[in-house]
Amino acid sequence: MTYDINIIYTKYKQLTKKQRQQLLAALQSQGIDIVKIEAYEYSDAPDIKHLFFYFEEDSRKAIPYFMLDSEVWEKFCNIL
Repeated sequence: MTYDINIIYTKYKQLTKKQRQQLLAALQSQGIDIVKIEAYEYSDAPDIKHLFFYFEEDSRKAIPYFMLDSEVWEKFCNIL
């Protein structure tokens, strides 16, 4: 299943801090050890949007949304 990053990005950005924490908790309860999600928009190219995911095993390494395992991405989108 495919998801439009612009729609997903916008939905994520609209979440409150508490809702973002609940999203992380929901993912973790399904065995997905994401500790942080970063929404990023390039200042010189505002049409390009990214979501970066940080996992417990290497919390300093940012994984762009398009490099996620398809199952993880689908679960994230469904929970969102």
